[in-house]
Amino acid sequence: MNRELNNTVSGASNFKYKELIYSEYAIRNGISNIPNEEQWQNLEKLAVNILQPIRETFGPIRITSAFRNSKLNNEIGGARNSYHLYGMAADIEPVYPEVRFIDIVKFVYKNLNYSELITEHFPLGWLHIAYNDKNFTKDIKIKDNKHNYTTVTIEELKDYYDNL
Repeated sequence: MNRELNNTVSGASNFKYKELIYSEYAIRNGISNIPNEEQWQNLEKLAVNILQPIRETFGPIRITSAFRNSKLNNEIGGARNSYHLYGMAADIEPVYPEVRFIDIVKFVYKNLNYSELITEHFPLGWLHIAYNDKNFTKDIKIKDNKHNYTTVTIEELKDYYDNL
């Protein structure tokens, strides 16, 4: 498998390998953030099954964090069992301001298989999506700025968003 960082991911033509491992924090602090073979494979599944369908529906999205090795994850305060460690998660946000955050959440909920769907600092934060092909769920969680999680239904999330 040719995983040159500037190459696009097979089956996810809008994403390059470098986007899946990019970390400004890692660069600033000299942390090498290169996945092993299994982590690369997980990142490819994430890109094909989650990121590309979102991109095709909503246009460009910004990946703010995908793969994190254990050193990087620890230093930024990530969860000890984070899907990011396995290459199974990405934090994303829309690029275009007219793309509503709630619409991406509804799309993922209705159309994609996922393992975690967490709205972080909702409604203006980012969306954490994990893809583990051995563990799908339809749970949605809201994470607040104090790192508290609340499980909500899609209807509750939509009502909350519509009443802001």
